[in-house]
Amino acid sequence: MDERKICFIMCVNNEELAERSQKNLKQLLKPDGFTVDLQIVRNASGLAAGYDQAMRQSDAKYKVYIHQDVHILNPQFLEDIVRLFSRYPSLGMLGTVGAKTLPSSGIWQDASQKFGKVIDSHTGALQPLELMQPVDEYETVETLSGLLMATQYDLPWRKDLFTGWHFYDASHSQEFISSGYEVGVPKQPLPWCLHNCGIPDRTPAIEKARHIFLEYYGYGKHHGQHRFHRLGSGCSIHPSCELSGTVGIALGNEVKLQADCCLTLPYNNIVSEPRIQIGAGSEIGRRCSLSAVNRLVIGAQVAISTNVHISDHNPAYENIHLPVMKQGVSSWSHTVTIGSGSWIGANTIIAGQVSIGKGCVIGAGSVVVSGTVIPDYCVAAGTPARVIKQFDPDSRKWLKTNGSPSEEAERHAIETVSQPFISICIPAYNCEQELDLCLKSIYSQNARQEDFEVIVSDDGSTDHTEELVRKYQARYPNLHYYRNELSEGTDRNTLKCAGYAKGEFIKLHGGDDYWLPGSLEALYNLIEQNRDCSLFFLDILSNTGMMNRGSGISKYVEQVSIYSTFLSGIIMRRKEFEQIAAPGRFIDSNLIQVYLELSILEITPDYCVYHRKLLTSSDKIAGGYSFAQTFIQSYLGILHYFLDNGLDAAVLAAEKKQISHTFLLWWYNYMLEKNLQQLQPEDFPQIFVAAYQDESYYPELHERLHKIQVKHLNI
Repeated sequence: MDERKICFIMCVNNEELAERSQKNLKQLLKPDGFTVDLQIVRNASGLAAGYDQAMRQSDAKYKVYIHQDVHILNPQFLEDIVRLFSRYPSLGMLGTVGAKTLPSSGIWQDASQKFGKVIDSHTGALQPLELMQPVDEYETVETLSGLLMATQYDLPWRKDLFTGWHFYDASHSQEFISSGYEVGVPKQPLPWCLHNCGIPDRTPAIEKARHIFLEYYGYGKHHGQHRFHRLGSGCSIHPSCELSGTVGIALGNEVKLQADCCLTLPYNNIVSEPRIQIGAGSEIGRRCSLSAVNRLVIGAQVAISTNVHISDHNPAYENIHLPVMKQGVSSWSHTVTIGSGSWIGANTIIAGQVSIGKGCVIGAGSVVVSGTVIPDYCVAAGTPARVIKQFDPDSRKWLKTNGSPSEEAERHAIETVSQPFISICIPAYNCEQELDLCLKSIYSQNARQEDFEVIVSDDGSTDHTEELVRKYQARYPNLHYYRNELSEGTDRNTLKCAGYAKGEFIKLHGGDDYWLPGSLEALYNLIEQNRDCSLFFLDILSNTGMMNRGSGISKYVEQVSIYSTFLSGIIMRRKEFEQIAAPGRFIDSNLIQVYLELSILEITPDYCVYHRKLLTSSDKIAGGYSFAQTFIQSYLGILHYFLDNGLDAAVLAAEKKQISHTFLLWWYNYMLEKNLQQLQPEDFPQIFVAAYQDESYYPELHERLHKIQVKHLNI
């Protein structure tokens, strides 16, 4: 095996595509002292067979299996993969996109947590596909997309199972994991690859391969009366074990559950991905109890001694008028993770939000409390557990510590426990039917309820809004309802609603706007990739899928214009929202949201605009306000306030002129044409003239205004 050689392996059935790809590969930078080879396989019966043939013919340590329609955009690609593989010997295979946990369908695209970046054309047009970004140098995943797969070890491809062109990638990922290696997606500041794949077809061959994959690797497999999310080969489950909710439990190969173990999902809240996941070769000792309402992940080769209790939740107890046993759990969003190769001593309790790294030892009788973060290769003990030793890679010795070396991380974890990622804040008033559709669209999203909360602030509705929301609350614990006894108006109710939020980000949302499928996940990904931005705006009129970042109030006004008034397009970071000195300054303007947006940019100027149709609307125009007062007086008044606070006079002047032509007069004509009396069109001429009569371009505006009046009012 040549330790300083890299081999690209490509199966070809289109010579033109292959030639383009080969030219691209020749432009990549070679690491010093390395040679690079290319093996082309023609007339292969399938990708697994072709890749296996070429793998056996190459003596290169590093191999890159690449589709013929893939171009590598990162010129340092080879240097990057060699660096990662050299630094992390346990990392067996890398790919540019993949799924953290494979859902029950076996299709990685259906997973709730997908990582990586690529420019591809699966929608019919080339555009960036930006998924979740790894926090560290790479994120371990359960399966990779086969567009590009790089390895530093050779494992046989399962050509005996997958004879065609599908599920070879998921299979090879499983083979690496079963052999004790990690499979990962690297952090990519920009996409490493372009994949001109076109719109995929769902063929009978795909379904056949999918069923072979699910059956062979134990997805949906039964053990007695219990059906598991996954039951790997060679698992040993003692007959005395108590199991419930096993459809939400995944066991890797060779997992052992000793006598009297209890594994349970107490609320049986099954989703497409497992709540409890135990890696290959791990052993759970006698009388251990594992319970999850959200996520409990135990890595590979973990040894858990007898009488250990592990739970991602604690009992709620705050209500003194109810027995504790009837109050449920304190949090639905906690996660317990125990890294591969760790050992948990007898009689240990682990509960709540806990992260234990790889190769750790937890002393017998320890209590690992919620908020604890233990880094890789540490010894922790006590009540509460604290790190007492840590492995030093430089000296290659275990060194004593004076308490946990990750105290800052622990404090951060404690502060963020129970905090949802996004708060969807819906100020509502007499919109029962629209709100019903809105809530249905939210809870139809492929997203974990623990990651978001929904807040409905009812401004004293006289319809059945409260009854409707209470029905949803009975099913969804992350839905919160507040009611104003008397109507306080749109702006005050919007501010109140945002003030109830506990999420890291606040999404303002109109009750008559509806989420399209996959939108919440797309929003998660957008925010994750741009966490340094304080403000996000959803441009749903332009469905290009492009994302534009900017900085400052002037740039924002230039880019977003008067559409910043669209309440449901606004996502703001709660930290900046809570720093606004006078949030009610423009109360009763009907546009408090615009003032909030610009105030946030005054604090932290970085923003992001996403041009994608994530929402649709009822198209019902409720009205009850003066269009002219709102979009002329209020909007321009808010912009004038920021003239000395980040908004350039030239930008304000340009914005004022632009909206007169493209927005205001268009809407005046539309109000008269559709007889929208609820928007009080009779106010428009006087307010419009007062705002624009001193502008040099006013004669042109006056002429257009007069033509509209002649057309509809016979003036």
